[in-house]
Amino acid sequence: MNLLDLFPIQSLGSLEYLNLLPIFTLSFGAVGSILVGTHKEKGHFWAFGLSILSVLIAFFQANSALFSNDVNLLQGTLIFSTFTKTLSLMILAFSAIALIVTYGQDKKEGLLSEVYGLILFATTGMILMLSTQHLVFMFIALEIMSLAIYVLVAMRRTSSFSAEAGLKYFILGGLASAFFLYGSSLIFGATGSFELGKISSFLASHSNPSFIYFIGLGLVLTAMLFKVGAVPFHGWVPDVYQGASTNITGFMGASVKFTAFMALAKISQHLVFIENVNNLVWFKNYVWMVAAASMIYGNFVAISQNEIKRMLSFSTIAHTGYLLLGLYAMNFGEHSTKDMISYLFFYAISNLGAFAIISQFEEKNQKDLTLDQLAGMGIKHPFLGGLFTLFLLSMAGIPLTSGFIGKYGLFSSAVNAGEIPLVIIAVLTSVVSVFYYLRVIIYMFMKESSGEVAKYQGLKGAGLAAIISAAATLQFGLFPKAILSFVKMISK
Repeated sequence: MNLLDLFPIQSLGSLEYLNLLPIFTLSFGAVGSILVGTHKEKGHFWAFGLSILSVLIAFFQANSALFSNDVNLLQGTLIFSTFTKTLSLMILAFSAIALIVTYGQDKKEGLLSEVYGLILFATTGMILMLSTQHLVFMFIALEIMSLAIYVLVAMRRTSSFSAEAGLKYFILGGLASAFFLYGSSLIFGATGSFELGKISSFLASHSNPSFIYFIGLGLVLTAMLFKVGAVPFHGWVPDVYQGASTNITGFMGASVKFTAFMALAKISQHLVFIENVNNLVWFKNYVWMVAAASMIYGNFVAISQNEIKRMLSFSTIAHTGYLLLGLYAMNFGEHSTKDMISYLFFYAISNLGAFAIISQFEEKNQKDLTLDQLAGMGIKHPFLGGLFTLFLLSMAGIPLTSGFIGKYGLFSSAVNAGEIPLVIIAVLTSVVSVFYYLRVIIYMFMKESSGEVAKYQGLKGAGLAAIISAAATLQFGLFPKAILSFVKMISK
């Protein structure tokens, strides 16, 4: 078999080009921003301007084609439907906020102007990954995204923490990618296809697939669980979150997590949750145990953390467990997919806002902010303290925030799916999470620092991004009906 057999040549019409335009715009925008960034004096400004313009144009292009007819390129290699284009719009929104946070943070941390082009390259890989049903092309998109992220993590050249984090992420991420590719080849050998829909149809008619299939599925699932940072494949998360520049940490916690989890959900739906294949029960139980372990481990370890970014890194492991709970519910009822997407979207918005606030108080090359450094911050800077409080409460799932809407919907769909034991674990660990989120708020407003206090950096980009995220968090928390109805419509 050659490449033409895998990806046969197909003529493109105007509708196909219309749906491909956002990818072209992001790709050329990435190259252009890297080129203009070489200007000695205004390189950073021009790179930021071109990159944010490219994202906005891509957003407009994707939105203009949102309700056009579905496009299927190369037998599932790329599928542009209202569903996949909506997910792309969400990724573009996250990327726009991440770019805004980066402006100002780049000079403070000594980041090269290439940071903007790399964010666009990563965004392009994310959109491709969300739009494909083909395992080989999913691997290609995964690498486009991952290679850019590896460089972004290690971009603080004057920080040894950043170099260490980038090297760890590169080595472990490369191993996970190898697992994914090798597992995909084994699945092809057992089913005769790389396309998820065809593999699912094969399994529906063959209740006892070859043992090779299960080995391949195990490798692919392991790779994707690494990408989402689930226990026991979470070891890279705290170090990478601390070592990377805070704007990149926020981008990873929002966009990378959203993309990787939607890809995992797609793979699980087609390769794991097939009713008539009895041996797949082992894999369902495997995901169940990983979900429970992630919720318990992430929340209880976060309690003992005194550094903010490290605490949020364990928090994101716990949120991965909640989302894995949603994988079970996704296969029952018409609302479950909607609930998982809504949770991911709301969490990503709050996550970006929280890291935007953190970047306002970190000094150059600082590994992490401590709780003691934040003591009294809410009194000295009540507006920023209030915004940070809002994001923390949203991640904790407190009412009147978007996080509550997302968590309530996700847990409700899991209850309807009959996953009562896992929901009980989720609820109890959510109560635990309230403790460490509230502890940060108490330090900000009710305690005085015994040492050096964090200094306000005055980053305009991070301030604007925090305001945008806060407005979205309140809007979707107080008036969620419109977006929930829309996501429900496109999820059917």
